[in-house]
Amino acid sequence: MLKGLIAAAAAILLGGGALSCSSSVDNKAGEQPTRTQPRVSAETGSVPQPVLDMENDAEDAIDQVLSGRWDRVTTDAGSLADTWTEFLSSSDASGVSADQRAAMDKAISGLKAAAQSQDAIAARQSANDISKVIVDVFDLFQHKVPSDIGRLDWQERQVLIDIDRADWTAVTADLAQLRQTFSRAKPGVLAAGGDREAADFEASLNEQDRLAAAQDPAIVDEGNVALELVDDLEGVY
Repeated sequence: MLKGLIAAAAAILLGGGALSCSSSVDNKAGEQPTRTQPRVSAETGSVPQPVLDMENDAEDAIDQVLSGRWDRVTTDAGSLADTWTEFLSSSDASGVSADQRAAMDKAISGLKAAAQSQDAIAARQSANDISKVIVDVFDLFQHKVPSDIGRLDWQERQVLIDIDRADWTAVTADLAQLRQTFSRAKPGVLAAGGDREAADFEASLNEQDRLAAAQDPAIVDEGNVALELVDDLEGVY
């Protein structure tokens, strides 16, 4: 999970004033994921390994962007492209929609291009778009951790990306989407015994709303706290 690296990069971007104005049409805060009925993969209860590998590579790409290690970002982009092709060639991918395929192809191409131009905001956005599709693909399989917990992860990262763009309107919309997702996930968290974890995450959401309303850069620190709290939510299961 991304921690202090995001805070450092965000602080630099917020202080520099020259922020990227690019945005992703695939991550409009008002959009809700298309929910599909879970199906059992070849190994009951498991998500195929290529999908898990892509989830890890997308997060690693963001880590490497924040570390300025563009060779590693390029490597992650190539790995993601190869693994996606591998997954699509398997029977496990039969439930992946045309829209999901197109969104993934666009995100991987965007990450490759951003790695070549060393555009940090664009690279983080493309990697996060990859995570968005991967979480939706999780819905096609049985998995012990609900997909909405994964959505909290990429949605919180989207908050941090839009803070770095100084797009406070988008940040407000991102937080509203994040709260909607948490509202769906919360009953399951409570049922699994995660009362404290749910309360902690909800308190962080409330604090982020307050900081966003004031356009307070301290929201970066709170966003990183929230990413760690998503780990705690996942640990409930």
